[in-house]
Amino acid sequence: MQVRALLFDIGGTVFDWHTPIVTTLRRHREFAGLDHAAFARACRAAFLDEAGAAAEGVSGRRGSDEMLAGVMDTLLARSGLVPDATVRRDLHHAWRRMPAWRGARDGLRALRLTYPVLPLTILSWPMAAGSSRVSGLEWDGFLCCEMIGSYKPDPNCYARAAEIVDCRPEEIAMVAAHPSDLRAARLCGYRTVYVLPQIEDPGEDYHADGLGDEFDLVASDFGDLATRLSPGAWRG
Repeated sequence: MQVRALLFDIGGTVFDWHTPIVTTLRRHREFAGLDHAAFARACRAAFLDEAGAAAEGVSGRRGSDEMLAGVMDTLLARSGLVPDATVRRDLHHAWRRMPAWRGARDGLRALRLTYPVLPLTILSWPMAAGSSRVSGLEWDGFLCCEMIGSYKPDPNCYARAAEIVDCRPEEIAMVAAHPSDLRAARLCGYRTVYVLPQIEDPGEDYHADGLGDEFDLVASDFGDLATRLSPGAWRG
């Protein structure tokens, strides 16, 4: 069956979540003694834990901006750091200015000539839209989990996304650099496209054997992705 829409994970797949946190920390002298890279990784790990708890219904309903701000404040407090409100706000908004990986803008532009292309993301709308504006990325809309009402990998999230784009699940390809996201989407009937990761997320199994056989398509980068998803690539 022909794929009619592409849904993208974007945090890590399209955008670099590490650099803007490190850059923001470097900008403020209050953080001079902090291990910036370690802090960025710890933020990402704690945020993913929070999002996972939200997907399972363990935690109360909170948006991604609130989750990220909470984990950042907790990690700063553990380091004995209590910056003022202006500095904290600058850090809390770091993921609203994530740079895209090289080739992402041109690859997405090429794909949109054939498919509707939208993020399906645990990031908030301000994070997704802000980072897209920073790098000049254009989409056909945004499917943010907090707007849908459930977080990946909850099957309800993938099912509702399919309803919104008016496609059967098998008419959608999920594109991600995270095997766990693709496995969850596949269980919901989606086709799956694995893009080799530019940055590794905590807790992901990137080194499992047979990823090329497990997913429908594997692309080395966004240029390769655009070539492999040329018109007619999914027929049959």
